[in-house]
Amino acid sequence: MTAKNHTAQDVKARIRERVSAALLQPSTDGPIALPDAIFDYQLDHYITDFRGSAEATHRLLALPEWQQAQRVFITPDNSTQLLREYGIRQGKEIIMTTYGIRRGSVLIRREMVIEGQEEYAATLVGMEKFGEPLRTIEDLERAGPLDLMVTGALAISRAHGGRAGKGAGWFDAEWGIWRTLHLVQEDTPVIGIVHDVQVVEEAFPLDPWDCHITIIVTPSTVIRLPRFQQPEGVLWDQIVTEQQKAWMTAIPYMRELHLRQFGKPLSTS
Repeated sequence: MTAKNHTAQDVKARIRERVSAALLQPSTDGPIALPDAIFDYQLDHYITDFRGSAEATHRLLALPEWQQAQRVFITPDNSTQLLREYGIRQGKEIIMTTYGIRRGSVLIRREMVIEGQEEYAATLVGMEKFGEPLRTIEDLERAGPLDLMVTGALAISRAHGGRAGKGAGWFDAEWGIWRTLHLVQEDTPVIGIVHDVQVVEEAFPLDPWDCHITIIVTPSTVIRLPRFQQPEGVLWDQIVTEQQKAWMTAIPYMRELHLRQFGKPLSTS
């Protein structure tokens, strides 16, 4: 990792620390962040749900980008569970990645879910119980292009739509995979759903593979951001460290994409 990369990561780390403190600030109603069933309030382990997420979700449901979309990618975040439920109820096709993208993705449609089980079906376990697995890149291609991507975040910059998550880079990888397969385009809307305290003013440094949020939705407002150029796909030439190679190799989609593009396996060496 270069000195520039270290600087970018340091700035993001400070933003994560500041926003996490705001989310966990005690109040008479409790903190803004809502605890996870497994990780409690360890915000570096999951993308938290937050007080007011229902209001933010309803703002998102009113957007033309949502109303016109048929096939939507929604991240497996706590803050997006209610949106997944509404997507199922409204008859949209919802695609969600599995943990660490290790087992690919899941596609769920209204007809797959037993009446009355929509709330459960929107959970991570329920998505896999009722949904259809998309284990290979050929499965993704058969599912078809996305009309919209929605993600949670720990922080989003109002200046350029840069997103800070847990630090692993899952959403950037997801954008890269779908973009490489031409299943999202440069102008595909990317919506971030967060609390107002998670919107930061500064333009923190971004890596070349970072995907920009184009619309921020919070409990109180909708922020439409200027368009910035999105990564054109998986940036293989940026994968230089052993840690990066090992991380990529652990994702089956990445191994398949590399084999298709270069005719040889993705190696950690």
